[in-house]
Amino acid sequence: MTVDTLEIKKGFEYIQDEICKFLIETTGGKQVYLEDNWQYHKGSGGGRSRVWEGNNEEGFYENGTDLKQFEKIEKGGVNFSYIVGSNLPSAAATQFKISPDTQYIATGVSLVIHPYNPNVPTIHMNVRYFEAGSTWWFGGGVDLTPVYPRLEQVKQFHQTLKNVCDKYGDEKFKTSYALGKAECDTYFYLPHRGETRGIGGLFYDHLKSDNPEDKAAIWKFIYQLGLSFIDLYKPFLVDNSDLTYTKIQREYQLYRRSRYVEFNLLFDRGTKFGIMSEGRTESILMSLPAVAKWKYNYTPEPNTKEAELLTFLKPRDWLNE
Repeated sequence: MTVDTLEIKKGFEYIQDEICKFLIETTGGKQVYLEDNWQYHKGSGGGRSRVWEGNNEEGFYENGTDLKQFEKIEKGGVNFSYIVGSNLPSAAATQFKISPDTQYIATGVSLVIHPYNPNVPTIHMNVRYFEAGSTWWFGGGVDLTPVYPRLEQVKQFHQTLKNVCDKYGDEKFKTSYALGKAECDTYFYLPHRGETRGIGGLFYDHLKSDNPEDKAAIWKFIYQLGLSFIDLYKPFLVDNSDLTYTKIQREYQLYRRSRYVEFNLLFDRGTKFGIMSEGRTESILMSLPAVAKWKYNYTPEPNTKEAELLTFLKPRDWLNE
């Protein structure tokens, strides 16, 4: 059994729709996205960007001694794209050993959610498909970046990912939990900081097979991984959004966001491919938070919740903690 590109395209569109529906319902319909449809200027196709931007830059207001949020999502986006081009970026042409003028198709869904509440982690997910001539592969993954992590929630997040892998993954396609987690720990790492971006998740790239009949099985895994976003993020967005937070916690959240920016601009392959292929800049850089801060030579005070985060920023066997 095989699968065609049109079916994959429709599957990614469905993933985008389901995730956006979940986010709107979870925020009580108070936050709606801006939909921006665009055309790929260097070929055909285009995309459907759906972006949330909050209205309150500070993220809280003071009412006596209580600090409460206006909205749940400060900056976020769930983007679908399907582009057809004829000029591969040189790096991609070299990597795949194909001519730069080979026609290619790139499609997928990419999302990032930056919440107001520091108790709700930032989450990133990407599921994608690439085809050039006879070369094709799938990729994708999800990772979580908390500021004030709770061990039980981190374990639950990883268990949900493992359940997806156990049900839809396959060792022969390299879609196991162990391989995806290890690759995620390696990829989402800031070498100049000596720390992981967050508490990891899964990361897969160049999932392919010499047997075309295997394509449907790999696609099913990627499709289910995309839909798993709802189960993965719901405990955080629903349960943690009502937790109170202080101005100090908000400031630490903004400081930690600077690490997110550093990774996306220095190391993220998707960002680099999008820019090099002259994709839509606004959609590519949608992943950056609305507000972030850099502090010179800052270190959290010992024995604080802020310092505790640093113990989470290294590869750990979360399921056996």
